[in-house]
Amino acid sequence: MNNGRGGVTWPDGFTAAGTSCGIKAGGHDLAIVYSREPCVAAGCFTTNQFKAHSVVYTRRRIRNAVHAIVVNSGNANACNGPENYRATEDLAVRAAEILGVPPGSVLMASTGIIGGPLPAERIAAALPALVGMLSPAGHEDAVRGIMTTDTKKKEIHLDTEIAGRRKQVAIGAMAKGAGMICPTMATMLCFITTDAVISRDALQSALSAAVADSFNMITVDNDMSTNDMVVCLANGAARNPRIRKDSDSYPVFASALKRVCVELAVMIASDGEGATKLIRVEVTGAWSDADARRVARKIAGSNLCKSAIGGCWPNAGRILAAAGATSAKMDVSRVKLSMCGIPVYDGRPVPHDEAKLRKLLGQREVVLAIDLGRGTRAATAWGCDLTEEYVAINREE
Repeated sequence: MNNGRGGVTWPDGFTAAGTSCGIKAGGHDLAIVYSREPCVAAGCFTTNQFKAHSVVYTRRRIRNAVHAIVVNSGNANACNGPENYRATEDLAVRAAEILGVPPGSVLMASTGIIGGPLPAERIAAALPALVGMLSPAGHEDAVRGIMTTDTKKKEIHLDTEIAGRRKQVAIGAMAKGAGMICPTMATMLCFITTDAVISRDALQSALSAAVADSFNMITVDNDMSTNDMVVCLANGAARNPRIRKDSDSYPVFASALKRVCVELAVMIASDGEGATKLIRVEVTGAWSDADARRVARKIAGSNLCKSAIGGCWPNAGRILAAAGATSAKMDVSRVKLSMCGIPVYDGRPVPHDEAKLRKLLGQREVVLAIDLGRGTRAATAWGCDLTEEYVAINREE
């Protein structure tokens, strides 16, 4: 019996809750994830120069022992004046008081419309009831509390056996994101929990590597948010031998963490605003990892490529032009391109059944595979098609 656990509450010792405090016109807009035991924390954050106050606050406290993270949706708490940073600090202190944990052990996150004042009084008034709702089954309400234009909840959990120890550790996570998805790290928020005993350096290393191959490889609209944040909390409840970067168990844990991040990243890309298709771009034959990532992200983010895929138009030229616009090393005479498994270019156009390919491009997932002909490195990026609905969503207030 798991008492309704799932997502961020799957690992032992974590509870969550979500509620409405009146920021949005309807639905949940406030969430909390809590561990009764202090957690080691790691994080990756937006590189946007207009960082939200919650991002600045959490970055400054990520090295503390952490008990909770409070998240609001509907208001980005960004570009709205220094008094809203002080409001963020006050809310974190108030949450810590209600939880009965040390000041500085509560992190903050926000997502929503940029520029408006943080409705701190509404959030503060809702905190006592929110804390009172904490439970293992609260993960579903917590996910609802962080959503904005998302059409689907995004959460995952898994167990992994630490190498040679016959000891399982659990990882759970929830994420949100549908628009402003082009992290260099979308708005993109992800909160990960684990009951592993792990050093902070090992946790940060594993998270940074996982983010590089997942959230940093998705794009919906090439716009980087002020609020991007991925935070991982480890409370040690599994009582496994401590995982360090040189431990045999580190690669196992890091692989499981990457799987969680990749699956959530794909969920975000497939739920892009107005999207009807997930686009997966597979780059091989690259000179370096950086080149492979550069080309994959360029193609996935190209509006010309995205709109062509949306219209089921097999325009190889747009894909090749996007790849060639990067600084990646490639041998253009050896470049190969296939769409949905059908070769369309091999140093020159390849004859193919266009009617069949158009039909395949109508599928829910479209795979574009390009070999740069220069090396052995590879990367995958994910994006979505560009539709009229995306424009409609983003021209409204």
